Amino acid sequence: KIFVQDQMMVDIKPDQPPKELMKEYFIRMDALKKHVFPNVELRGMGNLFNQLTITLDRVLVSAFDEINPGRMACSINLNVESVFTKAFEEFINKKEGASLANIVFEFRQENILQQFDEFELAADMITKKGGVVAVDAIFPETLGLVNLHRLHATFAKIFWRPGAEETLPALREEIKNMQGQGLIFILARLDDEMGIKIGQDLGITVFQGFYIDDMLREPSAETLIT
Repeated sequence: KIFVQDQMMVDIKPDQPPKELMKEYFIRMDALKKHVFPNVELRGMGNLFNQLTITLDRVLVSAFDEINPGRMACSINLNVESVFTKAFEEFINKKEGASLANIVFEFRQENILQQFDEFELAADMITKKGGVVAVDAIFPETLGLVNLHRLHATFAKIFWRPGAEETLPALREEIKNMQGQGLIFILARLDDEMGIKIGQDLGITVFQGFYIDDMLREPSAETLIT
């Protein structure tokens, strides 16, 4: 309860209210820093930070069925290397049948490129178990540099940040082509309404971020995005 946080992803089509799709579960780095590493700058640790996230992956998958007992629709962010740990093996074999159904596994684009051979094995293992693969942490400036279709991903998560309002519309054709291949884009880290408007104009309707959190907390103040 202290360390694990969830954040909803929603589908918002023009002139329609938000529709909840799934929660993303992740370990809060700010809580970890406060309670475990109060005097350490975690994100300045380089490779040590990467090793820490792999350890946290093992903790998350080990506790997953306590966090989400019914394995309802959700996503979790993992390192590619974490798929080949004993904790993950136990996780996927814990329930009979397609135990990964309803679960989206997000892998950072950078991590995929660094561990590409391992990623292909991991993606194949996950999809055979009924799970879904997503490419996470795509910055607007890097969209299109990687052939996402070849990664056999269902979702691709773009991080909204300053300048995206100009960068993404300039990539309209690339985005349209990838959507035509079946890729579903998620626009994440939204903190204002502009991202929704830009996204919808590009055919993107799945969103995540603090702005979405606020919208879901205040349904009476909810407005339709047009």
